[in-house]
Amino acid sequence: MKKTLRYNYRLKPTPEMEAILIEFGSYARGLWNLLLSENMRRYRYDKTFLFYNEMAALIRDLKKFEEFSWLKSFDSAASQQVARDLETALKNSFTKGRVQQFPTFKLSFKLKKLHDDSFRCVNNSNCIRIEKGAISIPKIGKVPIILHRKLASKVKTATVQLKHGKWYVSLTQEVECKSAKHVLSTLVGYDINSQHTVVGSNGWYVKNPKAFKKASTKLKQIQVQLSRRKKGSNRWQKTKSRLNKLHGKISRQRLAFAHEVSCSIAKTSDIIVFEDLNVKGMQQFNGQMVNDNVMGMITELAKYKAELNGAVYYEIGRHVKSSGICYECKHEHKFDLSVREFACESCGTIQCRDFAAAKSVADTGEKDLIASGILARALPKSQQKLPSKMKVFEQSKFGLGSEKREAA
Repeated sequence: MKKTLRYNYRLKPTPEMEAILIEFGSYARGLWNLLLSENMRRYRYDKTFLFYNEMAALIRDLKKFEEFSWLKSFDSAASQQVARDLETALKNSFTKGRVQQFPTFKLSFKLKKLHDDSFRCVNNSNCIRIEKGAISIPKIGKVPIILHRKLASKVKTATVQLKHGKWYVSLTQEVECKSAKHVLSTLVGYDINSQHTVVGSNGWYVKNPKAFKKASTKLKQIQVQLSRRKKGSNRWQKTKSRLNKLHGKISRQRLAFAHEVSCSIAKTSDIIVFEDLNVKGMQQFNGQMVNDNVMGMITELAKYKAELNGAVYYEIGRHVKSSGICYECKHEHKFDLSVREFACESCGTIQCRDFAAAKSVADTGEKDLIASGILARALPKSQQKLPSKMKVFEQSKFGLGSEKREAA
């Protein structure tokens, strides 16, 4: 099985190339606003929308007019991608179950205060290729690239983006996933909290580095300086750029930490069990702490990395109780978030709250996977000598019309 993944690389464009990249970003933004305004006008006229085929035909017709000659300078495949993105945004805004608003107009480069800008190209006839430390982009030419890792396969699309004052290119490639493991020997549940980012039922834990909190003093200093500058002046622009770069550094630190943790989880566990966290609701309660802990990012990265390694990823229900349960006698307790260690009222065992929660997550995930037929208990062979507490599972395979196999 193949999976489409994105690999981000840093670009080092010359000042002349950077001017062209900024120009292409403005073309993509202008085309988005043009097509969106036409859709809104069409809806007011006859209550219908323009979709990809009609928008692509409109772009082709507009190139004939002198006022839209800038569309000829823009890559045609990139302009088609803008139409596809707008079509997806329109459909998502009217799809039930998706909390997505109607698409809005994109601000101009000047009003965005030098923030993110992007456009996407398609690799038609091998027009996007990497040769001699540079990537070839249609109608732009060869842009120097920092190739910190080898390409996994042929490039499908390339998204060029200006982010925090630096240029990046995101290449989509198809990666071959490892075959699913039939014999699974390690089932680990993971609890995510504010003090320790991840606590595993096997005793493994990682402390929260709190990148945003460490940089908060520097952020406040720059924000105070920015408030004293005259808005729009040269000194205001320089201070704004410093603030933007510091936010970029914090985001890169968070992303690197999330990749390290998720990679360790995916490589050391055959069966990975997490909680289905309501991250959006937790952000309303304490958004700064939740954002600094990259809770949602770790689970998303661990999920796709588990699929690449042939492991099993599972999330227990959002409303299933996991905190405050003794891992020895399963007695439930109720206490505040300030309590990090507790003694069981039934058996008297003193235990860490987070470790007990991870144990509870692992037990709940094991029961759910066996009940749903995804896993089955496997008894070890007579020649194998396994520890008494070690559990071995195997993935169940059901044929069409066959009954569920019983656990061995």
